[in-house]
Amino acid sequence: MNNEENAAEKLNWYFTSCPTGMEEMLLEEVKKYDGESFQQFTGGIRFKAKQWNVIELIVNSRLASRVYLEVHQYKFYKDNDHFALAKDKWWHHLFSVNQTFKISTLFDKDANRFFKNSMVMSLRLKDAIADSFRQNVGSRPDISKDSPDISLLQRIEAIDGQKGWFNRIYLDLCGEPLSHRGYRPHGHEAPLRENLASAIVQSTDWNKDEDIFIDPMCGSGTIIIEALYLAANLPGAWLKLHALAKKSQVFAFQDHLWYKREDHQERLEEYAMDLLKKGEDSVNGLPGGQFFASDLSSKALSIFEKSLKLANFPSDLVEMEVADALVVKPYEEAPGIVVTNPPYGERLGQEEDLPKFYHELGENFKANYKGFRCYILTSDQEYRKAISLQTSMRKPFFNGGIECRLLKYDIR
Repeated sequence: MNNEENAAEKLNWYFTSCPTGMEEMLLEEVKKYDGESFQQFTGGIRFKAKQWNVIELIVNSRLASRVYLEVHQYKFYKDNDHFALAKDKWWHHLFSVNQTFKISTLFDKDANRFFKNSMVMSLRLKDAIADSFRQNVGSRPDISKDSPDISLLQRIEAIDGQKGWFNRIYLDLCGEPLSHRGYRPHGHEAPLRENLASAIVQSTDWNKDEDIFIDPMCGSGTIIIEALYLAANLPGAWLKLHALAKKSQVFAFQDHLWYKREDHQERLEEYAMDLLKKGEDSVNGLPGGQFFASDLSSKALSIFEKSLKLANFPSDLVEMEVADALVVKPYEEAPGIVVTNPPYGERLGQEEDLPKFYHELGENFKANYKGFRCYILTSDQEYRKAISLQTSMRKPFFNGGIECRLLKYDIR
């Protein structure tokens, strides 16, 4: 085996991030791509894998936010140590002097109390990398805050029982977050990230071969579109496969020196073409009369229709209507599931009206959804109590910084 094969087959350390509450689900997803030596943290999974397996994970993942390659790690006890150890890395083997770079810094709780300012530590690492380049190639790369070729993340955490710090430095392999599927109309921000919506659907007991799928407060349709991704077994990068197959740069790793050295490009193009063919066949095989959506806002449904089109799904795959979730009835008989993320207070009116809203929603389920399993994502315990139905599942998620619960109600 030559040196190039050795590099491609070598197990490296990686970290993949996700919204809090999704870590165990993400771990199971990473296992599908031959990851090993797993370490679970709040907000992500550290693991070992081969280069190609990580490329497959990046293309396919529906749950990850980003994937990072671990490029350096060390313990330090004072600022000068941090600078010297960071400098003692052949950064010019990782990226070229002609590429721009950017550094972000994260602290654990103890490091945050001690260092306080992440920007200072980012600048220290920047100076160390610049000095390393000057020493080894005679000049240094430039910084770019908005569109860097190389994005580095350092995470500094306390060492248990010691007055020191542990620093891991990661290379972002994605560029744009993997949760940005590409089907949202320009300028539109939905309440749910796509990967969180996928995790919600995957947390239900939906049987895609038997159950209809209803979202009575669909908004711009993220939950149903992610259900369509699951029904068709589409990769997270579904809308980026055409570009990958045409040799376009989609992910940050395609411009990294390790990727070019190992010459993965041809294999990635063939892989994208194969996924594209399988995906198109699967989408064409999706049945009509299974997905139903409603919302009080005709504007929201218009955005949903645009998103469906951008996602390359047939426009008639989802039946939509303007309707009030508090009175709307199922479109077909059970079996089926309801999955919805009720709007926040500012979209409903005064916050004091919300308990009444949730109570009436539960009453509609009780009266009209016999035989259905209903799933609601909500944040406030008072609202959960107002539903007045017995929960059969409670699963915690974080929607941004908001702690939520996915609640299941079996309507009998």
